Amino acid sequence: MAADRSEQNSLPLVVVRKFDFGRDVEDVLRFQVEIYEKNFPGFRVTESFLRDYRRQLKRAARTWTEGLFVLDEARHPRAFLWVGLVATMVSPCVGYIKNVYVDPDLRGTGWGRELLRVAENWSRERGATQVELDASVCNPEAVRLYERCGYCTARLRMVREL
Repeated sequence: MAADRSEQNSLPLVVVRKFDFGRDVEDVLRFQVEIYEKNFPGFRVTESFLRDYRRQLKRAARTWTEGLFVLDEARHPRAFLWVGLVATMVSPCVGYIKNVYVDPDLRGTGWGRELLRVAENWSRERGATQVELDASVCNPEAVRLYERCGYCTARLRMVREL
């Protein structure tokens, strides 16, 4: 996993590394507020939600079918990726990007693309034949990133409020 910034430029070293629960969980939980409240209008992150998410992260960090990664800048997580393996009705092994976040001041610098590459490589190494993700129409910046990286719409999820 490459770093685009180096110490010779006197900028902090930036690397993508595996998630470390004890070291990274609080930062990753903080990222979820923006992720969920931006992508699900009207949703508010609560303490209960964060407790449940923490439990899910702890479980995921212990299994080979889940890949958790952070973009680390000077020992501070600035981005997060969660990818897992799933079976669908039409494919026995798909990589599914469950969560991706890049700190706002790093957006547009190539790190989102790098996290998608990490997800794709991780999935391929485990036998997946494709990678899928869900994107929210209220997050056009993310949709544009995914499209630029070669993702295309395969299905539409439609919702009707009751």
